[in-house]
Amino acid sequence: MSYYPKQEQETLYLFDVMDGNWRVHSTYPPHIRKLLDYATIIDTETDENGRVITATGYVDKNQVRLFKPRL
Repeated sequence: MSYYPKQEQETLYLFDVMDGNWRVHSTYPPHIRKLLDYATIIDTETDENGRVITATGYVDKNQVRLFKPRL
């Protein structure tokens, strides 16, 4: 079960032009699990049971891809 209701779950990718880094923040459980495995984590928040409910970190630029969608 998720800590946040569905309408409050999100994943944000933010690009810092000055640093050239992608920062990611998520409250969506499947994305949190991937971030914990693949990102450089800078901050997490846990619930009373010790489960991570938010994660913030940096990902490498080759882990983010913008492309023309298929039609």
